[in-house]
Amino acid sequence: MLYKIKRSVSVLFVIGALNACKTTQPTAQDNGNLTEVTPVAPIAPAAPVKEEKVVPDWVAKKGPYNPSFSTAFDLLHTQLKVSFDWEKQRMSGDAVLTLQPHFYTQNEVILDAKNFDIHKIELTDKKQNVLQSLDYSYDSLQITIALDKDYTRKDIFGLHISYTAKPNERQTSGSEAITSDKGLYFINPLGDEIGKPQQIWTQGETSANSCWFPTFDHPNVKMKQDIFMTVQDKYVTLSNGRLVSQKKNSNGTRTDHWKQEQPHSVYLTMMAVGDYAVVKDEWRGKEVSYYVEPEYEKYARTIFGNTPEMLEFFSNKFQYEYPWDKYSQIIIRDFVSGAMENTSASTFMEAVQVDDREKLDQDWDFIVAHELFHHWFGDLVTTESWANLPLNESWANYSEYLWREYKHGKDEADFNLQSELESYLAESEMKQEPLIRYHYMNKEDMFDSHSYAKGGYTLNLLRNTIGDDAFFEGAALYLKNNAFKAAEIAHLRIAFEEVTGQDLNWFFDQWFMKAGHPDILVMEKFSGNTLKLTVQQRQDPEYTPIYRIPTKVQFLWKDGKKEDRAIVLDKEQQTFSFMLDTKPDLVIFDPAHIIPGVISHTKSTDAYLIQAKRAENVMHRVEALENLGNSIIADPSLVSELNTYLKDPFWGIRETAAGLFDGYQGTGDLTETKAILKNLVVNDPNSSVRATALTTLGGISEDFIPIAKQAMNDSSYMVVATALYAVSEIEGPSVIPTVEKFEEARNPNIVFVSSMIYGQFGTKGKLEWYDKKLAEMNDQFRQYMFRTMTGYIITLETEEEKSQATDIILKYSTNSGASTDTKVAAYQAISPILESETVNKRVSEALSKEKDQQVLDALKSQGY
Repeated sequence: MLYKIKRSVSVLFVIGALNACKTTQPTAQDNGNLTEVTPVAPIAPAAPVKEEKVVPDWVAKKGPYNPSFSTAFDLLHTQLKVSFDWEKQRMSGDAVLTLQPHFYTQNEVILDAKNFDIHKIELTDKKQNVLQSLDYSYDSLQITIALDKDYTRKDIFGLHISYTAKPNERQTSGSEAITSDKGLYFINPLGDEIGKPQQIWTQGETSANSCWFPTFDHPNVKMKQDIFMTVQDKYVTLSNGRLVSQKKNSNGTRTDHWKQEQPHSVYLTMMAVGDYAVVKDEWRGKEVSYYVEPEYEKYARTIFGNTPEMLEFFSNKFQYEYPWDKYSQIIIRDFVSGAMENTSASTFMEAVQVDDREKLDQDWDFIVAHELFHHWFGDLVTTESWANLPLNESWANYSEYLWREYKHGKDEADFNLQSELESYLAESEMKQEPLIRYHYMNKEDMFDSHSYAKGGYTLNLLRNTIGDDAFFEGAALYLKNNAFKAAEIAHLRIAFEEVTGQDLNWFFDQWFMKAGHPDILVMEKFSGNTLKLTVQQRQDPEYTPIYRIPTKVQFLWKDGKKEDRAIVLDKEQQTFSFMLDTKPDLVIFDPAHIIPGVISHTKSTDAYLIQAKRAENVMHRVEALENLGNSIIADPSLVSELNTYLKDPFWGIRETAAGLFDGYQGTGDLTETKAILKNLVVNDPNSSVRATALTTLGGISEDFIPIAKQAMNDSSYMVVATALYAVSEIEGPSVIPTVEKFEEARNPNIVFVSSMIYGQFGTKGKLEWYDKKLAEMNDQFRQYMFRTMTGYIITLETEEEKSQATDIILKYSTNSGASTDTKVAAYQAISPILESETVNKRVSEALSKEKDQQVLDALKSQGY
């Protein structure tokens, strides 16, 4: 599906730096540096005591069985003719659906259609000639149409439906992943919203396209389509497939005809309307186009320019050429999620729209790869039901790994993959579900870190279990066998089994069909020439399987010798014995770092030193460094060892090492450390490393100010913002003239830090700047701006200033396009000056007209 926003936008201090990837590795606690951990034998009670077992909070509540949609009709084709009423936020629609009974004889059709005004329904023939009007009933969600006779699977007929869609006039809902199910969205329809263009766009997943055209709104229903969009001639349109024609009308409008000639799922149908610059590339003779707001035209290739290379890479890797007529990508305002893989026309949230300088801090290639890859896994082959969503999302999630591995190397891919594991493990504390879930409570719940993060991590495990050649050949066979069809998890398993000749049910059963993950404790003991490795699977077998895991153990010696041994975990506790000439200096369990779970393996400092230097997987190196970092106060000699990693070829290791010294209060000599960190601040090619090094220096260096001031000229907004904030904490208001040099910058890192500094020092005359910055921001960023603005409002002294601040706050809190959260943040920002009678009166009047009860409830709960 669409891209669930699991990564927050990279905004320093306020939202959190996306690039600061936390990479903590679980370890056995309270065991110091021991290499052997002896489990304590349980003490048997004197007499059996019957106690009711407490069910863990994370055990999922089982919902009803959710089958795939039963297909009474094949939807062969949908023709839509649409036009828009911006003022009423309605759409006039004229639909012709071409239907054929799937197998059984039918005499009625039940279509999904949410909150329409239906004007007429008629039977048509193959040429769309009207034959007769049909009787129907309608309950605002579904139309039940009585056919004129019984139709067999040999019959083809059409339904002509004239209607008006009213997306804003129905009760809507949403979820964490998809915040609204309105289906059709009018953005700034009256043109009165501050800093926002007028747009129309649609979002179909999961079942919201039936909010703007009648259909069978289920993922296993596929159709071809023609859409005729009539819009004001000044606007650009986009839809699935090819733009066949554009016809100018006498009333200043234009009708664009978009044709999708290959079958795709209903939820993948899209439209978009707005003022866009269109920048075109090409791949193998097909159009590749980027739709951005006009001021970002020169940055379109900055944002999307790697798309042709991605098309080539994925087409070759999976032995299936990109199957659709074109590939367009469009950035839209106020999107309800991160991005969406509409067939041949993906939509992206506005945060993706960056300039060259902003891309230094936030490269959105991973989301571009994700949505493009869906055009194989999701669009070409589509999940048969939402219960099988990982067939779409796990693959798209893993495409991010594949692209990084290809473009930037395995270390980059593995370093970022760790965040997927951590995302799932964090969610697992609240719930643990099978990846394939037929008993979900709500289909929207499927869009979580299980389907995305754990699913992608599990595919990486499968790849490493069966080997690269088998993995990619199996995936290619799955695409070939199920192209333009819907599939379930068994189709994927069978494809891999056909390629490998192995029964892989054991793998799919434990990883896709069962909940939970392994919690593994590893203990080692060397005696004589034998190393005994005891491995416990500590997860509760009542709720989580005891896994079968083929893996390896790696032994390393200081002299450079290395040896791998294969083992298979399949019991709650196992001891593996290895005959070795000498005791290894380091034992690494799961050296490829591919098991989706928690692994605890305590090691000595000497072992971690070897692991940091010689482990093949970057995350084992990170694990070692973080454990060594925990010991540098107790063992100052480690400082010089860790300094070497500040010069590592991989930026993730340099950043990790830099962070280890943050706030260091030990007795180690940091002279060399500081020199290296200063060099990183100035010369490191990665902005995240520069920012981390600068932050660390601020806590350990007496002569921090000169390097921080040098960093104020950095090409990275994140580094500049870090420097400004750090200097302000030390030098106070004298930093203000430097901050003012960046007042024209629109980057959130700079704006939020400037706002905090102005508030901290009560800088006079900045209300107009706040007003300008608020106008430039989207709704989400305005929330954060209001929170930083509170500190500034506290400093206001005169009634004139307070009145001006109130003008600004009310402009946004009463704006028709403001979200609930933004309104609440705005009213909270003005709260420090409510003692002013004039301010209080104006705010009270505004709240008396507020129609959003959630705003009123939120403010009341906070004592407003």
